[in-house]
Amino acid sequence: MKRSLAICAFTLLTTVSLISFSNANQAAPEAPAKLALASPSKIFKDMAETQDLQAKLKEEANQLRTTEQQKKTKLDDLKAAIMALKPDSPQFGDKRREFIQAQAEFQAWGQIAQAEMQARQKIQIKSLFDKIQIATAQLAQQKGYDLVLADARQEIPENLEALTVEQLQGLIQSRNILFASPRIDISDQVTALLDTQYKSGK
Repeated sequence: MKRSLAICAFTLLTTVSLISFSNANQAAPEAPAKLALASPSKIFKDMAETQDLQAKLKEEANQLRTTEQQKKTKLDDLKAAIMALKPDSPQFGDKRREFIQAQAEFQAWGQIAQAEMQARQKIQIKSLFDKIQIATAQLAQQKGYDLVLADARQEIPENLEALTVEQLQGLIQSRNILFASPRIDISDQVTALLDTQYKSGK
């Protein structure tokens, strides 16, 4: 009888020890993922590098308009010179050909200038977006965020008369976030990091 009790006690102690060992070796429950929001459009608009780029693009556009006006003035002068000549005069044909060539060159210049400006803008915009992504990742790692969602919500105007039904439906369908606490919005922090890096020349 005593032997049976001893065996039962040993078995019970062994079972308890195994259960305790198993529980001790189980992985601790993972902490919930930390989420944050960032608005790429807001960051892009507010960052200092964008503002400097917009000023530079405005200056380039003004220079193009000045050049365009000069070329138009030259065309107007050539046209006036043609109008002052009689069609049967020896100079009429030469002036007419000069005008046609200048007009073709003006049109080609305009197309090339526009294409070059758009190409530069696309490269610059892509470069700024890449910097936004990198800065967001750096901030997320510093703050311990596991996921940063892009907040691309567009405001629905109070005056719905300005929208078609399709446009309103599109705005509603594009709102992939229905609610977010302002405390998880890191847009301003990302902007501040970008401005610091930009001013330091990184």
